[in-house]
Amino acid sequence: MKMKKLAGLVPIFAAAAILFQSPAAEAEIYRGMAAIVNGDINKAQREAREDAMRACVEEKLGARVSSRTEVSMGMVVSDKIMVNADGYVRPKGAPKFSESGGVVICEIDIEANSQRIVAEYDDVKSQIENAVNADTTGRSHIVVAVSGRDENGFLQNDANTNDITNYVRDSMVTQGFTAHAPDEIVYAIAGKDFDKPVERAEARREVRNAMSEVNGILRGSLSTIKVQKNGGAWTATVKATFELVGIVSSEVNSFTDYFTAANMDRDMALMKARKNAARIAAEEIAKRAAATYQGETRGGVQHTRVVIEIENIVDRINQGERVLAALRNANCRIVRSFYDKKAPTTLKVFVDATAAGSLEEIKNNIMQQLPENIEPGDDNSDAMGSAKIYLRYRG
Repeated sequence: MKMKKLAGLVPIFAAAAILFQSPAAEAEIYRGMAAIVNGDINKAQREAREDAMRACVEEKLGARVSSRTEVSMGMVVSDKIMVNADGYVRPKGAPKFSESGGVVICEIDIEANSQRIVAEYDDVKSQIENAVNADTTGRSHIVVAVSGRDENGFLQNDANTNDITNYVRDSMVTQGFTAHAPDEIVYAIAGKDFDKPVERAEARREVRNAMSEVNGILRGSLSTIKVQKNGGAWTATVKATFELVGIVSSEVNSFTDYFTAANMDRDMALMKARKNAARIAAEEIAKRAAATYQGETRGGVQHTRVVIEIENIVDRINQGERVLAALRNANCRIVRSFYDKKAPTTLKVFVDATAAGSLEEIKNNIMQQLPENIEPGDDNSDAMGSAKIYLRYRG
């Protein structure tokens, strides 16, 4: 929260100020808040100071974030800048702390280099867009769905919850994943209780049938525990429960914790608690899951994940089984296989192919093992996701 704007530009007093010589560097006083949890005042002071610096960064990004679709990118940029603030924002002088009703308030004079902050936003935006459009066969594909629940446990899926879902998706992209959050999939699985094996299996099946390249679901739930007024400020506590569930293996990486935030506005306090929870959850889940879900070279053998589509299958038992057996003989580990609902004579097989250096070599190796009456199909240049090989039975 900005308190007031200081007149004029900041003079250059020392060599340490070189990064801020640009006219984009401005000095302003910002306010941050944090709740005192379990009597830990030092922790609350650190969080209040960070809150003031983050408020500065978000204000400078405000002019760049022109639509709701860019809100999540702004949040990711804010995270990256806060990790290494040098050159972007710099506190001037000592912060002033005060306490009121279990809340620490920090007021601090901050210099911000608006040009560098905007440039960082453009870099992150480009990184995310390139990751979505690039050939990402070697990356792990996950679907992200985050839902909220109010104090009574009722499901909340509003604009703010959508922002959090998109934020987690973009955060996972910057950490090396290929992440998706299509509305129809998000809505289909957001309300499912992943503590119930039946509902978790149903979510995995729905994602598998809709998106063959996806091999994991990152399902998050942000439950409001309490929101109360302390003096002149509001504090909100949120429980975060996040799980990354494998589509085939059902292997689970999970994260659960509580987060409390403070603000003069009730809704902003709740939103801050949700954002903090989502940020930490995404970081922790990414660390734990990277080794499990990333495509990689293991034991000196190249592993390439590819989808193989075989059209014109009229006899699923004989033709389909012959195809699967041939793929296994071609050193392809079958991750999953299913028939396309929209084209019931098309078998889709997602495989982990080994001992091949390129997609063309994989295709040639497979063709040598397949029955003679299978030929190359028509490539679909508009297809999204994993690399694909198209085949068909001759009629």
